[in-house]
Amino acid sequence: MKQDHEDSTTQQQLKAAAAEIHKLREQLAYHNYRYYILDDPQVSDDEYDMTMRRLIALETEHPDLITPDSPTQRVGAPLEGEFPEVVHRVPMLSLQDVRGDEELVEWENRIRRHMHLPAEAVIEYVCEPKIDGLAMSLTYENGKFVRGATRGNGRQGEDITANLRTINAIPWQLRLEPAPPIFEPRGEVFMMRSEFEKLNERQTEEGKPLFANPRNAGAGSVRQKDPKITASRPLTFFAYAVGAVEGVPLHKQWDILEVLRRAGFRVNSQSRICQGLDAVREFIEHWREERHKVDYATDGVVVKVNDLRWQDELGIVNRFPRWACAFKFPPEEQITRVLDITVNVGRTGALTPLAHFEPVEVAGTTVSKATLHNEDEMKRKDIRIGDKVVIRKAGEIIPEVVRVITEERTGEEKVFQFPTQCPVCNAAVVKPEGEAVARCVNAECPAQLERLLEHFVSRGAMNIDRVGEKLIKQLVAADLVHDVADLFYLTKEQLLSLERMAEKSAQNVLDSIEGAKHPPLPRLIFALGIRHVGERTAGLIADRFGTLEALRAAPEAEIAGIHDVGQVAGASVRSWLEEEHNQHVLDKLEKAEVRPEESTPVAADGQFTGKSFVFTGAMTIDRREAEAMVKRVGARPSGSVSKKTDYVVVGDNAGSKADRARELGVKILTEEEFKALLELGL
Repeated sequence: MKQDHEDSTTQQQLKAAAAEIHKLREQLAYHNYRYYILDDPQVSDDEYDMTMRRLIALETEHPDLITPDSPTQRVGAPLEGEFPEVVHRVPMLSLQDVRGDEELVEWENRIRRHMHLPAEAVIEYVCEPKIDGLAMSLTYENGKFVRGATRGNGRQGEDITANLRTINAIPWQLRLEPAPPIFEPRGEVFMMRSEFEKLNERQTEEGKPLFANPRNAGAGSVRQKDPKITASRPLTFFAYAVGAVEGVPLHKQWDILEVLRRAGFRVNSQSRICQGLDAVREFIEHWREERHKVDYATDGVVVKVNDLRWQDELGIVNRFPRWACAFKFPPEEQITRVLDITVNVGRTGALTPLAHFEPVEVAGTTVSKATLHNEDEMKRKDIRIGDKVVIRKAGEIIPEVVRVITEERTGEEKVFQFPTQCPVCNAAVVKPEGEAVARCVNAECPAQLERLLEHFVSRGAMNIDRVGEKLIKQLVAADLVHDVADLFYLTKEQLLSLERMAEKSAQNVLDSIEGAKHPPLPRLIFALGIRHVGERTAGLIADRFGTLEALRAAPEAEIAGIHDVGQVAGASVRSWLEEEHNQHVLDKLEKAEVRPEESTPVAADGQFTGKSFVFTGAMTIDRREAEAMVKRVGARPSGSVSKKTDYVVVGDNAGSKADRARELGVKILTEEEFKALLELGL
């Protein structure tokens, strides 16, 4: 009887957990829709995070209740091998470019000729800004997201489902009732301008190459083999078309946009129905200027015949649909004069030349300076003080010098001599062999210190929100801070000595600093500003060593040997740790009781280092704990089976992954064999 009572209690608890998990998932899905689709959040970030943490806790406690469509499962395992090919049910066509009014009129005349329309007949169009992103086709079966693919050659593309699942603007479940058997939304994956700028700021901080424009950044992000990298990039999605559709009546292009909205997708709110070509011209002229005011890159206007029956009748010619075109705006370039060239010093000591111009309006904003990237690039373009130059905005965002108008040189132009000493601290400048960037060697350079402090307190690092750029400048100028550790030794009296610092503000600063003393270890490693160590690399290093003390004692080979860290970052970390100044900083942090939360360390140079494990089927052990176990012995969990897989661990009702392992001759383990193997290896 006692056993029956315990079983009944357990079943009741499981039922209650399942009900709460279902409710939490619905809440998170709704809040994602409000935030990412409608841009109208109804809860704060903290409330959302609390809901997510509760769901994670319940799923950890009841792993059997985890499902692939849970919001906690957005990031999958890295892909091994190439992206699989996908044949599109309906081809994804490119649009014919139209440049200028004459070509636009000729495009419409071809429609009139094909449809036998008189000159006075008014054609109804749908117009929308052309997003400069990467075209995608999504497949939903019975309302659930099952596949996402690139356009490819139009007939077949690449299956990048795992990456697209990380994009919050792509719903996992359609909001259509009843759910259609087949529904294929099509649209553009892209990056907002503001998010692109932040991404390039992070690239600069980590010593990585800058992305040229949002399109390149988006395309590179969405085709990563590791979905975690895609998830770290700020991508979004606008839907504007459909491929194969079953169970949804559609008669107009405008119907498609309305159905996509109801299904839960972002649809460009600027889309319009235009009656006739004059209305299309007005829309185009409006967007010729308006495009500079929106937070996404657009290089034209897409024009489509609204009637879907007409679209079918007009058909395709030379790979382009007759019923649609892309009116392209000419690139905006301006001529200005280089007034001066200066050098900026970054937090890693990198010296970056900046050209200062006579102010000129380009793509809707006034431009007065642009980066010249490095000494080699400046010499390659032969940019001199006094030159007339052609400038534009790369991707309509970043000002750049296109070329020098050498034929207008007068002989009074001055060749800029790149400094051999830091312009801020006068320390030596060196350019490491094989690198394009020259650097100041003085780790205590004030310019480097300001940039490093800004990075250290930033949200992705130590998150000291009361210490901003203005306060950092004051602290450095007042000689109160000489390294990042000095922040934790500031007193109220010192802060009150600064201009416009009230007692309450000073206390808020101190409270904010005190609250940052126990960060997760990956955040502290990232915050230190080590070259080539971004957030992801910091996480991998923290996973391996577990504590800052263990990392400080680790040899270079062990750091470089971490999967996905590599020799360059490994050498950079070891070099940073060996510098006397940096050792002093770490000692000061410890003395100030800055103690990061420990990570569970993983083994190095063991028999499982670099090995790949795949788990499939129902197991008694929590799936996340199983993955943590393989990480601790230096192996890595994976979500797919390939020739490179070393072990497949099978539970009850193992499916296609087990079959695939048998086909490829991959070693298959039961759960008991897996545990025994790891015990032997340890």
